[in-house]
Amino acid sequence: MRKYTLQERTLDELFLGLRGAVDAEIARARREVIGELARAVARMRSAGNEPEWNTAVLEAGRVFANDAGALELLASLAALTAPAAAGAPFGPAPDVAAQRFAKVKIAEIQLYQGAAVKAGRAARDLYTALKPHIDAARRVFEERFLKNGSRTADYLHSELLRVLANDDATLLGPGYPGPLA
Repeated sequence: MRKYTLQERTLDELFLGLRGAVDAEIARARREVIGELARAVARMRSAGNEPEWNTAVLEAGRVFANDAGALELLASLAALTAPAAAGAPFGPAPDVAAQRFAKVKIAEIQLYQGAAVKAGRAARDLYTALKPHIDAARRVFEERFLKNGSRTADYLHSELLRVLANDDATLLGPGYPGPLA
């Protein structure tokens, strides 16, 4: 096949060459993102305990911090890999489901709202900094786990206190309404 000089090439030929280069770059980027997601899920699944799992989730979140779609997918994958309590062979018991929900919700807040978490800790008022997110999680937790007369503990409050407030209730701020149960 004859090679054309730049002057001899038509716009169609130039466009086809450019399109091929763009398609190749898109395919390369897609393989890279899928590979990174696969590595993130593998790290979450191989975590031997909850702190290791939390670290794996946060590290994966940093990798995808600028891609909202990837973060949403990552949150869904994290929910599937959250450590379950031992001794639940036929699916999670209500308390285990409530604990898992709380862990995932707080991990999502920590992942998606990292700057607000830091600002809330610095201001000693996490609740004000994260109010819409905390209130939304509280509504869902209450609806799923506390409305039906269940004696489930408020695992959401415990996880919020433990993970976001570093076991310092004063970091939650004066407006925090306290435990649900």
